Amino acid sequence: MKPDDKSDVYIIDLGGPDPELEALREAVGRIFELTGTRVADKDVLVKPNILAPVPPEMHVTTSPTLVKAVVDVVKDLHGHPYVGDNPGGVERNSLHTAEVTGIARASGGHFRNLSEEVVEVETSCRFTDKFVVSRFILEADVVVNLPVFKTHMLTTLTGAVKNCFGYIAGTNKARLHLAAFSRGRFAEMLLDIYELRVPDLHIVDALYFMDGNGPTHGRPRPLGRLIAGRDGLAVDAVLTRMMGLDPMQVRLFQKAAEREEQGKKPLGRFRPEEIRVMDGEGRPVEVEPIPDFLLPSTIGVSIEEQAELLVELGSLTPVVDEDLCVMCGDCAENCPPEAITLDPYPVVDASKCISCFCCAELCTEGAMEVPSGRATGLFDRMFRQSEGGQGS
Repeated sequence: MKPDDKSDVYIIDLGGPDPELEALREAVGRIFELTGTRVADKDVLVKPNILAPVPPEMHVTTSPTLVKAVVDVVKDLHGHPYVGDNPGGVERNSLHTAEVTGIARASGGHFRNLSEEVVEVETSCRFTDKFVVSRFILEADVVVNLPVFKTHMLTTLTGAVKNCFGYIAGTNKARLHLAAFSRGRFAEMLLDIYELRVPDLHIVDALYFMDGNGPTHGRPRPLGRLIAGRDGLAVDAVLTRMMGLDPMQVRLFQKAAEREEQGKKPLGRFRPEEIRVMDGEGRPVEVEPIPDFLLPSTIGVSIEEQAELLVELGSLTPVVDEDLCVMCGDCAENCPPEAITLDPYPVVDASKCISCFCCAELCTEGAMEVPSGRATGLFDRMFRQSEGGQGS
């Protein structure tokens, strides 16, 4: 990257959250044109967010209509599309998950099970010496990343960079959650994973967005936009500003800045002055915060209170809503430190729990929750005094 260059991010307004397929095709085609993305005669991995087997109307996963629009555009441009992701649950069959979300059908016969062949890739990541990833992710000529604009209880934002956690195959996600157990460590590791195969194009599904305690049980709200660009960090920085945050309040960008200070190759731009934001016609536009955006209850803390609040955060364990729980055992199977057992409802061993809230993220019933009571006062303090970043 040249130091005087800027990263271009496009905000495409579709006039409503439920556009017709043809309108989405036109918008996606325009994005390919604006970004100079070439796919002719190339194998193209279309990488949606297929977090869990939930219906598309919950807006947890990438819109099937957007997936179909991208597949159609790739074919129109004489590329060879493949659609795939590694879902969040460690025992989930990716095809089953894609069928429930509507993405398998939207793929039009181009769905690919990325777990069929995996490879171990050596890494300089401080928390593991290797990543186990799907081979095709590394072999595809072009990767088109289709994240969803959502909050996240651990990372604040689910966006372009976080969606690349889906490179990791199966149970290895749980292992990495355990290895990088804090917000700062996890953000640093996400950048290492993102670096394995930086996508060629990011198109964020912001037809609906999710605020509150995402990425599964937040509040879906209509927006009717696509946010796109070739620089994932720049795209995420724009999303963060739309959330009403300065990017440097978020651990992902703090860690990206630390990488630069350490002399590592920058993975993208994230400071407002480094980003040029435009509409679908290439005209400059302002980034406006979304009114009444509800941040996740685990958002960052002030510098003065970091040590105290981190101790309290480390003692938080998920609580179970027995009225919603179906005793399926998914939470126990997906718990990185194996802190959950069934008796007959989930029981959390506080001595083992690392407060990663993977169980809350992956519970399809919404039965595992961030605790209330004492936690509510803690989170209120976070909201009112978020002068610095998140926990280290």
